[in-house]
Amino acid sequence: ASLYNTPLLYFLIIVFSALFVGNDFAEKTLHQYVSAGHKRGQIFFAKMVVYQIACQIILILPILFHEVFGEIYLKESIVDICNTELIVVIGVAITAMCMLPIFFAFLFQDIGKSLVVPMLMFLVMIFLLNGKQVEYATKILPMGQLRLVALQGMPWESMDLIGIDLLWIFILYLGAYYVFKRSNLQ
Repeated sequence: ASLYNTPLLYFLIIVFSALFVGNDFAEKTLHQYVSAGHKRGQIFFAKMVVYQIACQIILILPILFHEVFGEIYLKESIVDICNTELIVVIGVAITAMCMLPIFFAFLFQDIGKSLVVPMLMFLVMIFLLNGKQVEYATKILPMGQLRLVALQGMPWESMDLIGIDLLWIFILYLGAYYVFKRSNLQ
């Protein structure tokens, strides 16, 4: 149940990314880092590491809570912790899910737009996952992959899912880095 509802926590990730990056642009914190002699690549990498750690905590904590609760009170496992393949698929899918809001936060450099556009994208993803294109959407959207894992286990080869998610991560990371590298921090 917690894995199926993980996309609902996506709103927290959207708000966090907009505030985490948008506030730094608004208060010119990133400009101060660059002025102090730090390289943009180092600043970007540090922001991404902190963001991904926070994102993983926000999205994985309910899964772990339900796992412990299920083991103690229901005497059954919700997620097979011994299944390393499943854990990797879930971790990579959650990492890929977290990349879209941070990409838009770096793209727009504004709290308002960084909140609205990812929320609209979330609604579009939910529409796709509940429409006629559900089979295609679940294969390419990390949120859809989590939904499939929650409902059906591992319906495809895990390397296919991991490959698609790594492609999302790579493209959105490079896109956000390119935007940040070219941004005017004045």
